Amino acid sequence: MATAQGIRAQLHPGVPTPTQASTQREAFECFPFGLLVLDHTGHLVCANREASLLIAAVGLSEHALTCCELLGCRSADTVLDSECVTELALGSGGVVPEMRVELRSRAGVNSLWVTASPIGEGRVVVQLRPGCAGDRRRRVSPEWLSGPRLRIRTLGATAIESPEGPIAGSWLDQRTGQLLKYLIAERRRAVTVDEIGESIWPEADYAVGASVRYYVHALRRKLEPARGAREPSAFISASCGTYRLALEHIELDADQFESRVRAAMASAELDPSGAAEEIEQSLALYRGEFLADLPYAEWALAERHRLHELACMGLGRLADIRLECGLLEGAAHALERLASLQPFDEDVHRRLMELDIARGRRSDAVRRYAALRCRLRHTFGHDPSFKPADLARSARV
Repeated sequence: MATAQGIRAQLHPGVPTPTQASTQREAFECFPFGLLVLDHTGHLVCANREASLLIAAVGLSEHALTCCELLGCRSADTVLDSECVTELALGSGGVVPEMRVELRSRAGVNSLWVTASPIGEGRVVVQLRPGCAGDRRRRVSPEWLSGPRLRIRTLGATAIESPEGPIAGSWLDQRTGQLLKYLIAERRRAVTVDEIGESIWPEADYAVGASVRYYVHALRRKLEPARGAREPSAFISASCGTYRLALEHIELDADQFESRVRAAMASAELDPSGAAEEIEQSLALYRGEFLADLPYAEWALAERHRLHELACMGLGRLADIRLECGLLEGAAHALERLASLQPFDEDVHRRLMELDIARGRRSDAVRRYAALRCRLRHTFGHDPSFKPADLARSARV
């Protein structure tokens, strides 16, 4: 025999029965994490028990409370420095990626993982999950809002950082790390499994293809620990037996360095002082040779040489601009760094010594000359093509 409740469910399938509504209210109230319901302006409509306890713990009142007041939306130096949780949820039309926020009160700092989703009628439900001590993920910048991202430092020692924090460890010096570095060196094209195997492990046997695929899988696990088994990788794309880095999701200091230096040098004729400042700032990205922790990897040599030459061109142009502006100290600093990158280039060292003499630092010029002569004799078996007396005559001219 059908009950009244059953008949009501059949006649109005979209309307919860009293029992269902009671269960939903109980589930909302007893949910183990905080839940908020907000209206389209971000004002609190209702909160479950856990959320109410949290709001009270940070010294706020639920009356007229907004998400911005509670979570620090649009506050400087937070993951939400230019965003509002309510607007993000309503604008996305779906679930907002989980983010970490810090709630500050007299009792200290509470770390929370926050996610939100629209629920109809212009309202938003927000989940507040306590942060876990020691959690590797640390949302420190708003860039994650545009999707998964990595920052990779390749100039000098290799370092990787995701929006959740550094991804470090001994694996960077092992085969998984070698694979990543090879893909970085070949980042402008897709490389085949055979190319990878022959380049990184030239003495491997016929089964190298299986090894490459295994280490690609291991690398993806390192970079994307939360990725599902069948989810596509955000950072390493595969197609027809080839692999390449998904550069739209990766920031490489080498590419930033190159684009900034080239743009600055191109603008030097129109704005010399501005170009010099930009060259100097971009050269700060050049912390060392490309993939310096793999000094003997043949597949990295071409890119290392190309970026080295670009750094030298930038330093040379910077020195020229400083000299044209009469800034001898600035020119000397640029030439000193250039000389360290080109230890056997006599023209660079001669220019630096002439600047020493022009600044009245003859002893520095003599010491530089002696060091250069020793270096050339030891490596090539000959002295510099000029003598200190030549420097003095050039200075008088």
